[in-house]
Amino acid sequence: MENMKKKALEAQICYEDLLQRLELDTDTEVVFHVADESQKKLMMDACYQNNPFPGIPKAVLLSLRKKAIKRLFQDELVIQTAPAASILALNAAMGNDILTLRTGKKNENPIVCDIGFAGLQVVRLYMMAYHGDKAFAKSRYQSATRVDNALNGSFYKYKTKDEKYFSAHVYYESQKRRMMKLLAIKKDPDKFQLLSLPIDKVTTAKAIGSFDALDLEEKAFETGACGCMLRDRKEWEQSEVGKAVCDMPLYRLTKVGDAPKKDFGNDTSRGPLTGVKVLDLTHIIAGPACTRILAEQGADVLLVRRGSFTNQEQAMLELDGWAGKHAIHLDFNVKEQLERMYELVKEADVIVSSYQQGALDRFGLSQEELRRRNPNAIIASMMCFSDSVWRTRPGWAPLAEDITGLSIRNGSRENPVNLNGVPLDYIPGFLMAAGVLEALKRSMTEGGAYEVIGSLTRGGYWLHQCTDLCEKPDSDSVYKHCSVGTGMQIPQWKKLWCEIPETAVGTVLFPMPATYQAGAVEPYGNMRFSHGENDFPNP
Repeated sequence: MENMKKKALEAQICYEDLLQRLELDTDTEVVFHVADESQKKLMMDACYQNNPFPGIPKAVLLSLRKKAIKRLFQDELVIQTAPAASILALNAAMGNDILTLRTGKKNENPIVCDIGFAGLQVVRLYMMAYHGDKAFAKSRYQSATRVDNALNGSFYKYKTKDEKYFSAHVYYESQKRRMMKLLAIKKDPDKFQLLSLPIDKVTTAKAIGSFDALDLEEKAFETGACGCMLRDRKEWEQSEVGKAVCDMPLYRLTKVGDAPKKDFGNDTSRGPLTGVKVLDLTHIIAGPACTRILAEQGADVLLVRRGSFTNQEQAMLELDGWAGKHAIHLDFNVKEQLERMYELVKEADVIVSSYQQGALDRFGLSQEELRRRNPNAIIASMMCFSDSVWRTRPGWAPLAEDITGLSIRNGSRENPVNLNGVPLDYIPGFLMAAGVLEALKRSMTEGGAYEVIGSLTRGGYWLHQCTDLCEKPDSDSVYKHCSVGTGMQIPQWKKLWCEIPETAVGTVLFPMPATYQAGAVEPYGNMRFSHGENDFPNP
């Protein structure tokens, strides 16, 4: 109980810090962060359940699950559970404000956030489960074996010629091929994967060892691949991009035009965002984590995908991002389907994107074109380096850990250790969701069109700041908005998964959300996943 109680106390500190940093004041007067050690057994038992892989990948996933869950209940050198709990609680409080605006009635009940389930939200990737569709099982297996290759920087760091360390982050096959070409690795990229790891790591170490770290970093970005020199915190803060990112807010919210006040009506039967149309142009984890929070609160989220769900290249990484959403299959290379996309842009209240800046421009879907087609929309974009000097550079969550100094702080320079799960996907996604919720509230009370910018690296630097605060807490601190709770019996946390049958990929099991408020719509009730042909889901 001591570790969980400590994390609950840290969550209080982070929650108050969030309110100050974001200059927010919510109507929710009390947030309970619940420390419940009994969740450990529930989650550890779940590690052995619903593991669809055969052979080696099955053992790998089981190992990843067990390690991740154990670490949730241990002390953290770099805290991540408390920041996750604090931003999830804040999202719930901001949703509650919107509910009050729409109904004229304030829910006086406290928001409850379970610390164990909050920690679970940043390792959801491993705990996603499904059964019933053999084609999707095959797709997930192939995705897992491709992703865990010798260039997976989450696990493998290599020493460079100048005695630095470099990590590659190439989760799409196209990026892997570019990186292998840059490193002059002659092997067939299709055979460079999990089952060939031992020899591939030797080959990769030799290739990376022939470069200086910063030179290889620049060349990787130039070729359209993705990798970085590992930095400690000071090196990040002193770099040009680091200075720019560290000076930024946790999300950038900007009013970019005048627009009438939004009126979404008073139907809140599925939550505070009932009837809000969200067009989801995101992929992998961070962007989808943002739109999932909106879906949990009742928004009609339409996820745009090319091709069948059973054949997504990154099916291992993508499944969690489908929680709570309806989907449409559009190929932007087909004129009629691209025209349908333009119509959806016009219908949306919120448009969220997480593709590399410029990736959609050739289809007439640049930020400027989105704004021209829908001048009243809230447009949110997730970037690795925010709108800084590196705004167009690609980046993934583990790269954000390595480049901001988190993996060195969590280990050492000689033995850097990435954090548990992928917190720099999920936590920046949750932060950007807060930005969208604030923009929605402003659009309802003030009117206007808004832009929200989220950042993986700025979210990462916030973990440094949260850890600093919790290492030396102010003994005179007064927690005006939150407190630690124990012994609360909330039904939704008696099981790990919310089961969704008859989806496009069989029965899917999404992990339960981490927040609860009596008298509100239960968020797991919105965890549908459906696929259609041409429209937003019906209310």
